Amino acid sequence: MSLFVAVTGGTGSGKTTLAGSLSARLGADLSVLSLDDLVIGRAALAAAGRTVVDWDDPALWRWDDLRAHLADLKAGRPTVVDARSRESRAAGFRERRVVPRKTVLLVGHLALHDAAVARSFDVRVYLDLPEEELIRRRLGRPPAAENREPYLTRTLLPAHRRLVVPQRARATHVVDATGPPEAVADAVAAIIRAAS
Repeated sequence: MSLFVAVTGGTGSGKTTLAGSLSARLGADLSVLSLDDLVIGRAALAAAGRTVVDWDDPALWRWDDLRAHLADLKAGRPTVVDARSRESRAAGFRERRVVPRKTVLLVGHLALHDAAVARSFDVRVYLDLPEEELIRRRLGRPPAAENREPYLTRTLLPAHRRLVVPQRARATHVVDATGPPEAVADAVAAIIRAAS
């Protein structure tokens, strides 16, 4: 039976880096499901004539698809994700096959947003990052409107406070994300090993 782990935290808290580090540490014992792949997708939004002003809006994610993927994995069945994240599309992936392994990891800034989904995880990790560091890291990203002012203080921070911070209360473990990425990965890997 698989151990189900969810990792959440604000933008720049190191969720993607952590997933890669955990993959390196746990190897074939880990499957990763990225919540970013379950975004509705820019093409679908454009086709529907929707203009997005807040990319953190939970309505932009395919929650029913997430529930179905988790149900498949919990039943021991592989699942195929219609991968719509910018990262997957840029890498040439339209689909990602996720197979149940010893540990199944969901990673995303809204991974614990839905209470019922959150309860379905054995281990729930919140990567804690002060707002000042969150902004500093976001400003270090490539130039884009969503990485600059006024988006950061007018849209991103209010969404972070409203949607991400409350997930801390659903976490079984809170990890300081201000440290070096390897130290964060060591801490989370130790949590997973202890729960296995």
